[in-house]
Amino acid sequence: MLSMSFRRAAMLLVAAVWTAPLAAQPAAEAPRALSLEDALQLAARRAPSVELARAGLLRARGQEDQARSQFLPQLSGSVSYQRLLANTFDGLTRRFPGPPDTTSGDDGGGGAGGLGPIGLVFASPNTMILGLTGSQTLFAGGQLRANRNAAIASRTAADLGVTSAKAQLALDVTQAYYDAVLADKLLTIAESTYVQTERTFRQVSLTRQVGTASEFSLIQARVARDNQRPQYLSARTQRDVAAVRLRQLLRLPLDAPLALTTDVEQAVPAVRSAAANQPISLTPTALVVDADALLDADAAVARHVDSLVAGADTVVRSRAAVRQASLNVRAQEALLRAQRGQRWPSLALTGNYQRSAYPQRELFNAYGGFFPRSIGDFFAQSSVSLGIQFPIFTGGRITGQIRSAEAGLIEARERLNQTEDAAALENRLAIAELEQAEAAWAASVGTAEQATRGYQIAEVRFKEGISTPLELADSRVQLQQARANRATSARNVAVARMKLALLRDLPLGAVNGASAGAAGANAGDAGAAQGGGSFGGGTGGAGGGQRAGAGGTAVTSTTGGQPGQPELD
Repeated sequence: MLSMSFRRAAMLLVAAVWTAPLAAQPAAEAPRALSLEDALQLAARRAPSVELARAGLLRARGQEDQARSQFLPQLSGSVSYQRLLANTFDGLTRRFPGPPDTTSGDDGGGGAGGLGPIGLVFASPNTMILGLTGSQTLFAGGQLRANRNAAIASRTAADLGVTSAKAQLALDVTQAYYDAVLADKLLTIAESTYVQTERTFRQVSLTRQVGTASEFSLIQARVARDNQRPQYLSARTQRDVAAVRLRQLLRLPLDAPLALTTDVEQAVPAVRSAAANQPISLTPTALVVDADALLDADAAVARHVDSLVAGADTVVRSRAAVRQASLNVRAQEALLRAQRGQRWPSLALTGNYQRSAYPQRELFNAYGGFFPRSIGDFFAQSSVSLGIQFPIFTGGRITGQIRSAEAGLIEARERLNQTEDAAALENRLAIAELEQAEAAWAASVGTAEQATRGYQIAEVRFKEGISTPLELADSRVQLQQARANRATSARNVAVARMKLALLRDLPLGAVNGASAGAAGANAGDAGAAQGGGSFGGGTGGAGGGQRAGAGGTAVTSTTGGQPGQPELD
């Protein structure tokens, strides 16, 4: 009995030791819920681009302080001590002693006493001077004012640079966030399509076993399923890449689990027509296209775009880049005036106040022997001077500086003209991109529902044996294309609206780069869907960032898949 109890206790101990490491393992970290507003706030606190712009603003403020200080008096103090190791005057008095000074009680004629009070100045081994110097520029040919104006213009331009950096960051985060959401949706679409092809293949295999399906139909079903597998893997990889890009912008660990809670389709409200106050789309039951309804839809989209444009600042001279270029012209004009001011005389008032002491004791014969005993040992001396300075011959230096400043002004003016042209073009591109996105979004409403209904009908027809696998495959491609187009259109509308809202403060190139990225993404989606469901797409152009279809393995979206989609057994 005792041995059995001991054996049972040993088994319990072994079981406890075996299961202890498993129990000690930490639970998986729950995904962090992240909305678009949270992402924007998080990025604003950790953005290196904004910090760099703020550093430039701090530097510009320092330069402005330096330029402003030239208008104020310049005051400096000094303290100096001098110890003479060999003194000519002391040697002269020792070699040629004078008559004794009876007034001071000195019975000898050597040393400093032989020279009287003058010996304190020339023969003293120790000299301490307390000095205070001040100066004030009265006239400098306009150089001080010109330098200050140039510094003010540079500081204002740096302030606009901070605003532009914040706007660019907001656009980048918005685009990266919606890219990650879109990538998750495209992955869901590719996964659903893969499930559909697998289900079709199983059905064809079953009918082939009973002899009602041909070998050609079985081969078609197998090829369709196998072709969808790489597309699904590509969509998953691009989802991972998009999430990594988002984490980098937010300065988060690259493996941090996130749950994106802002649905891009819900974040973009549908444009409604004025006639029936209904979404601009064909309902799933509508089978006839009404030309008047389409015209009404186009008019409603145009009115909606006009309202968005009216609420945004699209004036060319209001763009941050144009204002910075204009401030640069102003700074170059001020610098040119400053260089020309060098040809004028400069007038300055200078004052100097000193108190000097000449301790007579030796350096180390007593504590502090080289220091004066009191303030009475110091003798005051002050002076005021008014000086004028003007260039007579500088070897062409001033002329060269003026020519360099003139060249800088010409370049600044030409850059301003180029910036205005580029800003006008970008404004038009932003509005055109918004119009295209709004029109595509309006046209996509209801299309996915119709394609879903069409695929369901095609699947029933295929099960009943009254249609071919080719018809079913065509319906599947149309469904995949419609769902991808709707998700992509929603993303493009959200980004285009944000871009228009931030257009006034965005730097040049943000609109063109993002437009190129969106165009590459749309082309990749369209070609992939028509070719069998590849939602890889391309990569965005400069400033556009990675196209949608990137995200981390730990990134999930609350949008989920389409309802009613079958899953693999």
